[in-house]
Amino acid sequence: MKKLLPSLLVLSALTVQAPAIWADEVTSGSQSVSSSSEVGQKINLNTASVDELTMLPGVGIAKAKAIIKYREEVGEFLEVAQLTQVKGIGDKMLAKITQHVEVQ
Repeated sequence: MKKLLPSLLVLSALTVQAPAIWADEVTSGSQSVSSSSEVGQKINLNTASVDELTMLPGVGIAKAKAIIKYREEVGEFLEVAQLTQVKGIGDKMLAKITQHVEVQ
């Protein structure tokens, strides 16, 4: 009985604090999603920086640089689908990011 009581106290303390910890994780997770993709705001492929492009799902620094290199060598994007001409971006990647980008 003496060993059981401390275990129960620890367990009850964890149970009481756990929802607060989980709430912080959920909140911080949703904040990062909303900050990287504001509602109604899309990233303009013709003016976006490397940092902005890396906020797109699946786009790291190398792909962001490839997008900018393509833009500098070929000219402005005329349509979002033109992204598939950038090395490393195929139809699956295009499908992931289409809703987050625009061409102006």
